[in-house]
Amino acid sequence: MKRINVVLVSLFLVLFLFLPFTLATQKEVGRDGVYVAYANGIVVDKTTGFEWLVGPDKDTNWNQAKSWVQGLGDGWRMPTLDELAGLYKKGAGPRNMTPLLKTTGWWVWSGETILTSSTTLSPKRSLKEGRLMFLLGNRRWADRDYSFNGRAFAVRDRNDG
Repeated sequence: MKRINVVLVSLFLVLFLFLPFTLATQKEVGRDGVYVAYANGIVVDKTTGFEWLVGPDKDTNWNQAKSWVQGLGDGWRMPTLDELAGLYKKGAGPRNMTPLLKTTGWWVWSGETILTSSTTLSPKRSLKEGRLMFLLGNRRWADRDYSFNGRAFAVRDRNDG
């Protein structure tokens, strides 16, 4: 009898406390073509299967972006430049991307890095991080400490999380 009560209480907790919370966070709140936004902040690209999450809407350098994404866990990672380029759609929303990805920044950091060659003007080799400028859709390499208009996005494959 005691075991049945424990099972019933456990079932009650799952059904009436945790299940409604889970469903509420997955409530659809917007659509834009192939993109679907949910109440938990995730925007799903139905074509690629990627889930996108926009980071804090403030100037962010590469280290801050990386730290924010790593703190998410659960299969989230920084996007590649190609993945960011896939979001670029000239004339779409205020930032040339679906307006469901709400940001006021023009640059989004990628997880890609390169080691630059030394030149006469810059004799030291240095590590640069990739970012995509949504004003024009071009890719650039920048110092990881640069933050002006930089933003963090996280991406994961729907099968990862």
